[in-house]
Amino acid sequence: MLQGNQGERVRTILIIEDDEKLAIALAVRLKASGYQVFAAYDALAGVCQAVRREPDLILLDIAMPLGGGWSVAERMKSKANTAAIPIIFITASKEPGLREKALEKYGAVGFLEKPFEASDLISMIHKALDDSTGVSSPLFMGSSGR
Repeated sequence: MLQGNQGERVRTILIIEDDEKLAIALAVRLKASGYQVFAAYDALAGVCQAVRREPDLILLDIAMPLGGGWSVAERMKSKANTAAIPIIFITASKEPGLREKALEKYGAVGFLEKPFEASDLISMIHKALDDSTGVSSPLFMGSSGR
């Protein structure tokens, strides 16, 4: 278990995103915000990383090689050690119904449409991880979600 400066546990985030430049940019921003970050650049590697590392939260792109975000989410929800990991979906797609599918079918705690503001993502992550009640309401941001 990783410890922060004050002895609190450092939260881990797994980024599963096929756009390597975006994944690196997100990782830099999240590390600067105090998170431990790991990345995978396709669905298969993402599933392997999630099972091995059991992160506190997953940022998951919907459209990517070797399975895509929906299949990653299905696999995560079907495994005992990863079923409770909160997922924030990110996508460039403007296809209708994606938000609803993320929430209703996959239990997402958040949804962001690319491009998005880093501050929106950080805020969403803080809310998803720091919810003291253990029950968080879904957080959705994007061009039509504001």
